[in-house]
Amino acid sequence: MASKSKKHFTVIKDTREQKGYHFGKIVRNRCDGMVVTKLDTGDYTLMGLEATICIERKASIEEIATNLGQKREAFMDEINRMSVFPHRFILLEFDLQNVLDFPNHEGSRIPESKRKSVKISSAYLMKCITEFQTIHGINVLFCGNKRNGFIMATNIFKRINEMYN
Repeated sequence: MASKSKKHFTVIKDTREQKGYHFGKIVRNRCDGMVVTKLDTGDYTLMGLEATICIERKASIEEIATNLGQKREAFMDEINRMSVFPHRFILLEFDLQNVLDFPNHEGSRIPESKRKSVKISSAYLMKCITEFQTIHGINVLFCGNKRNGFIMATNIFKRINEMYN
């Protein structure tokens, strides 16, 4: 069996991704760092594999609830654009339990006085997340927090880099 390529990779981060991950040069992970430029779809990809890998990051359950409520049309357009990528991921920096308990989940950013008026239900969020996987073929990963999301993104990029280089 041929040995795996040791080619390094560079992460591309979308300019609109404000508080996301920072990919510095990490020799053991073969990451040469990161460039920031506008991406049409997703928050992260790999240089040279822009049409192959797409990662969308969601920092909180409130963010995805907003994407599926007030910003649904634009977000679903992005979900549909992701369908052309052979490798597509949504990294959720929260747990499944947050979805099941929404909007009364632990650490909720929604004031208690406004929770009864929230129009997005946990059942609706579960339906959408399940459809991202079953209908759109997107790998949805509950990472629990930002650090774990970064570790998952790094590992995804490493594996994709090995597959194509």
